[in-house]
Amino acid sequence: MPTSTMGDLQVYYAIQGKGEPLLIFSDHLLSSAAYQREIDHFSANFQVIAFDYPGRGKSTHQTHYPDEQAYDLWGFWGDLACHLLQDLKLDHAYAFGVGGGAMAALHFAGNQAAQHHLRACSIIADSFLADWDSRTLHRWLDVREHYYVRNHKLLKELHGEDWREVVDRDTAFVRRLADHGGYQVPDATLNAIPCPVLLTGHQRDHALPRIAAEYARISSLIPNCDLYLSASQNHPYIERPYAWSDSSTFLQIADLFLEKIQPQ
Repeated sequence: MPTSTMGDLQVYYAIQGKGEPLLIFSDHLLSSAAYQREIDHFSANFQVIAFDYPGRGKSTHQTHYPDEQAYDLWGFWGDLACHLLQDLKLDHAYAFGVGGGAMAALHFAGNQAAQHHLRACSIIADSFLADWDSRTLHRWLDVREHYYVRNHKLLKELHGEDWREVVDRDTAFVRRLADHGGYQVPDATLNAIPCPVLLTGHQRDHALPRIAAEYARISSLIPNCDLYLSASQNHPYIERPYAWSDSSTFLQIADLFLEKIQPQ
């Protein structure tokens, strides 16, 4: 099982395919194993690198660096991605992120990559908000209670026997954010993203109200940004990200975006 040692952390990663490196940033409650369909698809043209955040999946489950994670969890994940790329002797990467992973990918591109002398080539960011007010975060917490019930077997498969501790830690983190007024990816970070970005999502996700207005705001801040929003979720479980609720359309859009920006 390949792991990268980062201080006191053992970060699990998997590599599939050949070509330009493409990082996968998982959403909060999941691990890299949940994205095998996307890994299989993108690995036809890329060297896909999927990794598990500390406290999740096959990475270290013990809590380390709590202050740094509490200060800015998504920036912390973006920083981990940089250390992993350096460990793999890579100086650039494309990226795909979902939910909280999308915010981590934006931090990676707009902040951490440059600090580590790395280059972000493009970002595909699916089903997220960059501005979470307190009320929206509390609604997100309400939605995920239903998610536990339907997906407890998957969560156990992804994280192991202590899956409930993994979920509870993340829920406590989100609740602290909600109680303290929310979170926003800094405008300066979005404005500093040097690479093309594609935003995708659907407008029926109850956990992501006002996603259309939010994507319009984000796209006005990122210098090179496209977006695709579906009017429906195409799946009975509305909390699914667009990448899963209409996977065939999502992958077509992602492929067109990547074909457009990749060097010939």
